[in-house]
Amino acid sequence: MSLFRTPYPVIELDAASIGEYDYIVVGGGTAGCVLANRLSEDYSVKVLLLERGNARLGWTTRVPLISTNFMGDENAAYKWPSAPVKSLTDSRTLNMVTGKGLGGGSAINSMQYTRGYPQEYDLWSQQGRKGWSFKEVEGYFQRSERFVSSLSPEREHHGTKGEWIVRDMGDPYFPLAHACADACVDLGLPYVKDINDPKTPFNICGKFDCTIDLDGRRSSTFNAFLPQALAEKRKSHLHICVGAAVTALDIDLELGKSVVKGVSYQSGTGTDAKVYHARARREVILCAGAIATPQILLLSGVGPKNKVKQPLKKELPGVGANLQDHLGMGIMYNVPTGDSLHIVQKSRLRAIIELFRYVAFGEGLFLAPVTQLSILVNSAHIDDSGNVIAQESIGIPDLELMPIHFNYSDPPIPFENGVFSLKVGLMRPASRGSVTLASDNPLERPVCDLAFLSNTADYAVMRKGIKLAKRIGEKMRERGANLKDLYMPESESNEHLDAFVRKTARTTYHYGCTCRMAPENDPRPGVVDDDLRVHGISNLRIADCSIIPDMISAHLQAPAAMIAEKCGDMIKVDSV
Repeated sequence: MSLFRTPYPVIELDAASIGEYDYIVVGGGTAGCVLANRLSEDYSVKVLLLERGNARLGWTTRVPLISTNFMGDENAAYKWPSAPVKSLTDSRTLNMVTGKGLGGGSAINSMQYTRGYPQEYDLWSQQGRKGWSFKEVEGYFQRSERFVSSLSPEREHHGTKGEWIVRDMGDPYFPLAHACADACVDLGLPYVKDINDPKTPFNICGKFDCTIDLDGRRSSTFNAFLPQALAEKRKSHLHICVGAAVTALDIDLELGKSVVKGVSYQSGTGTDAKVYHARARREVILCAGAIATPQILLLSGVGPKNKVKQPLKKELPGVGANLQDHLGMGIMYNVPTGDSLHIVQKSRLRAIIELFRYVAFGEGLFLAPVTQLSILVNSAHIDDSGNVIAQESIGIPDLELMPIHFNYSDPPIPFENGVFSLKVGLMRPASRGSVTLASDNPLERPVCDLAFLSNTADYAVMRKGIKLAKRIGEKMRERGANLKDLYMPESESNEHLDAFVRKTARTTYHYGCTCRMAPENDPRPGVVDDDLRVHGISNLRIADCSIIPDMISAHLQAPAAMIAEKCGDMIKVDSV
């Protein structure tokens, strides 16, 4: 590796305000990097990508284990407290985290590549979202994907010619993960090797594919879609401007219609208060994510009339509403230190050995994802004792359990040796929160009310999830796993289970649905139409997870890329 890396080709804030662009992409996260790539494939089209964070290029940004430990790196993520969650113990706040820099969440997440079940997208179609059935979106998943694995036969439902590297990571690294998979089989949950196979049944224990290349490096959408060589090749017509915080859309009134003409932006660090303007001939596309996208709209006077920065430009009650996340919590066990990722924290020698293994051979703990298994179950298939009911699948899973080989509590509870957690995630929550402005200051993080458990129907699902997790732990012990209770509900009564959820619930950083795709007059008002155009405003689209109509049973990086791919095609069709 050269000690003198050529700087990544970015432009200064003032340079982005010179001239005019065909398209301006706001936000260089998981979706924005994909869309910027696709729009700039045509060398006659001029594209500007504005990203508030930086272009992070250091070696550690691609080491899987190190780059996932984002909580201590202020350059990797935005971190701020949620609004007090009224249903939780002491109305406590939770730690909000979003990606910071090119690649967004795909540069700091746990690298799981999951599309979700075909029935999720077919449900969108049944609800009237034309063009969004699984058959119609599957090709967009495949287009971006390059499945590269020497461990698996070629899978016809995966893409092999895309930019984004996805691989089968082989057998789970930790013995406890094997014990967990075996316990699931004992309980009636079959083991599948590819949870992205469209034929995957609803109730399973499955192995994740991960966005890690064959050299053992994280493959974020920044690395995949805007690598340095491509950015250099296209720099005459693709301008990438980092450190640029978009403060508002520039909206004009033409013949009685609101038309977006460009964006206002300033330094993302707050060191320079000067406001710049970039102009768009054709369209502006918001790809800033389910938190920042509604914030930008609200700052622009677009949203609920009593919640926007005045003057009101377009009343859209759905902006910032319907915030959903996969509520998570876990039961935890003390385990020998060597059976968990805590070994690299507690043993400097082991950390050095594992780092050497990674650098020299591309193996070991620094390569291993924090979890490699997903246990997907519909709560209707779990009885009151926490056992799986043997019957034909009747619905999309609303629970995901994951074996995680470290302390999953947030903030972390004390422990002695190592920790094995069984995370319980609520995948199809009934509760909905909101994103609103904290102030008119565009650099201040918005108020995020996660509203976990505000719909009491979510309690019943979580109770069953915790009971199933405990049955899995018991089966693991029967198979010889050395598990000692560390963090458990007092009993399995409804009262104690609910109290445990209120005490331990946390966010899993899977934010969505705040600018949902639905009609403007829907009972839960939509913000974009089926072509991702913002209702009532010309030349403006949204392409990120904020448009998801209802939360899906999947980790969101693959759906975000799919949405960007589909948006790119729709823009190109409309430009002809």
